[in-house]
Amino acid sequence: MPGGCRWQDPKGGVEGQRNSLRASRVATLFSIQKKTDQVPVVLTEKQKNEIASLTRRKNRELHDAFLVEGFRSVDAALASGAPVNFLISTGATSSAEREGLAESLGGVAVTLKDKEMAKISDVQNSQGILLVVSRPLSDAVALLGQQRILVLDGIQDPGNVGTLLRTAAWFGVDGVLAGPKTADFFNPKVVRASMGGIWDVKLARTDDLAKWFLASTEKNTSIYAADLNGVAVDEWTPTFPSVLIIGSEAHGISEDLEPFLSERIHVPSRAQARADQSDAPPIQRATESLNAAVAGALVISNWVRQSG
Repeated sequence: MPGGCRWQDPKGGVEGQRNSLRASRVATLFSIQKKTDQVPVVLTEKQKNEIASLTRRKNRELHDAFLVEGFRSVDAALASGAPVNFLISTGATSSAEREGLAESLGGVAVTLKDKEMAKISDVQNSQGILLVVSRPLSDAVALLGQQRILVLDGIQDPGNVGTLLRTAAWFGVDGVLAGPKTADFFNPKVVRASMGGIWDVKLARTDDLAKWFLASTEKNTSIYAADLNGVAVDEWTPTFPSVLIIGSEAHGISEDLEPFLSERIHVPSRAQARADQSDAPPIQRATESLNAAVAGALVISNWVRQSG
């Protein structure tokens, strides 16, 4: 199974050691032998508890796996060829169907009772089907120099992160990089909000965005940030390869990233646009700004459209 993708030293080092340790821990959860004549259909209590623990970030990192739940999310994962470890259901489909599907994906099929599924499920009313999937993380270094990389800096709301992943996938962004304060890509709420987007774009994380940006500038990459000020999005002419940063609604772009910025981009309100045209002060309104995911979608659309 692939290891986690934080900033990785190409020569190995501490991060390589961490990945090796993580791989050994993964084996404790996925110790069922997968391709045998007898497909296992029973989980031990320990394995049930470990699968249930994947709703917490530290355990997703520990086991290098996460949950995909519900018919729509499961369909998207299966269509993408996701690295499935378990297909778990309450028996809505036939045993033969489950076993054949799971084995074709390299995983195993497991049937649970409704009460057992409720203990594993992250939602109040489970649809009775979920997958345990290996995390599809790329190396952050591999995103350097790509034409269109979206960076999420301190976006903590899982719904916003999931929506931005969905938007990035829809418009064909090459990869999404998350900084240390951004919600986990594999949080169940992020997975649901992404609507399958996590399978259609490269994902990576780094604990040191500034270091990654320094490496980006060495590849002649332009770095832009969506902000409350700067050039209006419809007047923006980005160059490529480039990076677009979406920052925290509360705190904006991290201070240590500001020296790397080529330009700030903003989405003006109608009141602001009218004021700019007439030199009159804008009419004050209760709405101060756009939601990060909404503003991000508008800027991403314009950014990708100009990449050719």
